[in-house]
Amino acid sequence: MGENVTLSAQQHRILQILWREGEASVKQVQQALNGSLAHTTVGTMLARLEKKGVLASTARARERYYRPLVSESEVQRSMVTDLVSTLFSGDPKALVAHLVNESDIQPGDLAAIRKLLEEGSQR
Repeated sequence: MGENVTLSAQQHRILQILWREGEASVKQVQQALNGSLAHTTVGTMLARLEKKGVLASTARARERYYRPLVSESEVQRSMVTDLVSTLFSGDPKALVAHLVNESDIQPGDLAAIRKLLEEGSQR
């Protein structure tokens, strides 16, 4: 999917279930959410995600089965890009600085981050 995919926390939880399961019915998603949302609410959310182009569905045995059309990495990339644009004026270095300053990063973590940066700059 070439466009930005921005999801609410609930929508992301639903997508995580579908990424894990491959496909699921409204009832299966609702059960995987431990009943935290009503069946009708889950159905509405799945239908909206389908309309948004994030999911596709097929009808089988009087139920709709939904499957993701976007990968988890596509959603992560899109949402992080939106986060950087919105909160850090488009500057990814500001996001990294924030994470370093506000997180409990251990010395071993910094070495791993440096390695990732080096590998990324060689691509």
